[in-house]
Amino acid sequence: MTRVALIGNMNNNFFAITRHLRDLGYDAHLFYRVAMDHFTPEADCWDEDYKEYCHEVNWLDKGICLIDEQRIREELNRFDFFIGQGDEAAAAHRAGVDMDVYYPYGSDVYKYAQLQQEFLPRHKVVHYLKSKDYAKTRRMLERGTPSKSMRGVIVNAKHILVDHTNEDFECQLRSLKCKGKIEHVPMPFIYPKAYQNRLDEKSNGWSDIIENVRRQYELLILYHGRQEWKSKYNEFTPKNTHHLIIGFADFLKQKRSSACLIMLDYGYDVQYSKQLITELGIAKHVIWLPKMMRKEIMNLISHVDVCAGEFGRSYLTFGTIVEAMLMGKPVIHHRDDALYVGAYPELYPLLNAREPDEIARAISLAADNPAHSRIMGKDASAWIKQFFIEKPLQRLVTLIENKIYDSGYATNNTALSKI
Repeated sequence: MTRVALIGNMNNNFFAITRHLRDLGYDAHLFYRVAMDHFTPEADCWDEDYKEYCHEVNWLDKGICLIDEQRIREELNRFDFFIGQGDEAAAAHRAGVDMDVYYPYGSDVYKYAQLQQEFLPRHKVVHYLKSKDYAKTRRMLERGTPSKSMRGVIVNAKHILVDHTNEDFECQLRSLKCKGKIEHVPMPFIYPKAYQNRLDEKSNGWSDIIENVRRQYELLILYHGRQEWKSKYNEFTPKNTHHLIIGFADFLKQKRSSACLIMLDYGYDVQYSKQLITELGIAKHVIWLPKMMRKEIMNLISHVDVCAGEFGRSYLTFGTIVEAMLMGKPVIHHRDDALYVGAYPELYPLLNAREPDEIARAISLAADNPAHSRIMGKDASAWIKQFFIEKPLQRLVTLIENKIYDSGYATNNTALSKI
């Protein structure tokens, strides 16, 4: 049986891919460290079977420069194929293990791989003098920057698979001058089987809250992404969540239809969003829920009518809208279709909007045409299953099988026929 190592688990992406590959007959194992408690294997499943093939590692506890390279090689030397993402993959590269496939997630390309590659003595002095937290800066300088290894794992991967995004991001990726082939193939980071027949789960008491809200309002709109629109950490972070809030307020002024906007207490700008909501006088129409695990989010999505995405840069696929569409919900989101001409036979249906007035009109369309919205959600779900899950898995399986064949091993795998 072909042995596949998935190294890294940013946003729980690779836990989904690990389960897909195991269903297809591969001996797939996940190596990850816990970065956030809501992005762990247990956050996306209800049983503990994952413990047999998911391995929490402490490779980076002492920093990238002090990793135990021999130990990492020993843990990975039994595998035939390597799929990587993020810091754990960077550590594996430093230990001499290069990736057959690397899936970029965003800031690894436009931020971390672009940072200073080496800290020279003069850099250390400047950083030390400028920092307000001397102890933190000293630890960072002692341990080094992961930038060199992050850049290295991406540049040296045999294949870089990433969905169509936008020119700003793809320019950053091209600037790395990758040795491997860059292919526009989405990362199938969601595992539908996890949510089948489990939508009746009661989680943290919020289900009762939503049932009560449903009785009060005709239209429920959900935005379950990060609140990031005021605090700009780099050019890629703003999601323009305030456009959604302002657009929702405009809709309430124009329509008699009762509606509720549901959001999570998650992201740098929660306080600013709450302040804006108060200033607009719409607080009674907004429900805040705590940060959730994906298995809870998928349940939450099943209770609402419409979901919202991002209103800054155009992105074709990302977590928030993929989760919504998989569950058959229409999305309000900014997508510049001119960027994706020829990318797919057709694009998924959506309520395309960016500015507050456009968002208000999109909400009105959803409120006035609930039957059409349901059809849109159903068609979007079919698109996700075909183009975001099935076809990307077919490409990944082909890459795995090609390597095994080129290595001189027989490939009796029937994975493609299972997809």
